[in-house]
Amino acid sequence: MGRSLEVLMSEYVAGSPEAFTELHRQLAPKLHSYVLRLCRDPALADDVVQATFAKLHRARATYLPGAKVMPWALVIARRTLLDERRGLAAQRELLDEDGVLPERRAELPNPDQVADMRRALARLPDNYRSAIQLTKLVGFSGEEAARLLSTTQSAIKLRVHRGYAMLRSILAASSPTPA
Repeated sequence: MGRSLEVLMSEYVAGSPEAFTELHRQLAPKLHSYVLRLCRDPALADDVVQATFAKLHRARATYLPGAKVMPWALVIARRTLLDERRGLAAQRELLDEDGVLPERRAELPNPDQVADMRRALARLPDNYRSAIQLTKLVGFSGEEAARLLSTTQSAIKLRVHRGYAMLRSILAASSPTPA
């Protein structure tokens, strides 16, 4: 029998690309089956599984070693499916009278600002950073984040609020003063 999902995830968090390959091999079929049962659309299920792994990758620093990987991944997959469905519904609403999607002009964030934000986020205490990452970057609800971090929903809200205040202070202290 191979390594458990928990061992693989811990190895992946520690930087092992081989662990990710095995984690994906073991987890992807289970996630696909789960998402397919929810949406009954194989193409959408494929997209959701891919997006789930992207979110799992971004959230890997918040993984608590030894925590069960499957429930965590299933929550990410379910949230991703909900986000995809909302996105598809919004796109349908945005069709013009000819049935064509208007061009989106999404502004890309300034790379320097992104780097500043990442540095500021890295300076936060773990409990604030994890709460912000799970709720704001990965998209978990407060309840889901509370379960993953073994705390209450109120504590998550407080951590996010205080974390934001700390981020504002860190960013304000690091920005150049206009002359």
